[in-house]
Amino acid sequence: MIPSDRLRSFNSFFTPLVSDVMDRLGIRSHTLPREIQAIPFDPSLKAAGRAFPCRVVPTEEYVEIDTLLEMVDSIPQDAFVVVAADADIDAALWGGLMSTRAKARGAVAAVVNGGIRDFEQIATLEFPVFGAYRCIKDIRRRGYMAEYNTTVTIGGIPIRPNDVVFGDANGVLTIPQEHFETVYAELLKSIEGEQKTAVGLQEGRAARELFSQFETF
Repeated sequence: MIPSDRLRSFNSFFTPLVSDVMDRLGIRSHTLPREIQAIPFDPSLKAAGRAFPCRVVPTEEYVEIDTLLEMVDSIPQDAFVVVAADADIDAALWGGLMSTRAKARGAVAAVVNGGIRDFEQIATLEFPVFGAYRCIKDIRRRGYMAEYNTTVTIGGIPIRPNDVVFGDANGVLTIPQEHFETVYAELLKSIEGEQKTAVGLQEGRAARELFSQFETF
């Protein structure tokens, strides 16, 4: 399992850098669809955690939320909760009370491929939530949580339990467990070059000169 201190160190990184590193390493893109963004927007937001994936199935029948309640009571420490609907259900997949319980359980954030509601509660909690749109509607008669702590797919990207999920103001991506150490080591090298390039640009040095030295831009 990825250590918690490694997850916290992601506050030094940003998703475009991680994406560039994974591209350079030849690791297939694991960036979630661009419509999935932090809601509300916060330019300084960063959250990294271990994926705790949950699957929602569309339905027109009334299905009680028993599995959803079991899910929020099962969220592990340092979890980045991932709620993926098999198809859009035009309803909120995440809300204020879910955020309240998730934060109390030690989760770091949540991401859904659909709607979010209860923004006043979420903002008060300062719990990072990423989603595709705002939606008032309740999940009942539109969908139900079928299972959790299972592999899900968002935008063609498989997300497995304990894969790393990282989100910031640019978007959300995942790092498969088997690639984490390689990606992390390369990130430590790349962030140093990024920082030195930024300082050089501020000092008036040419972009081409800095790129030849630090191989980043």
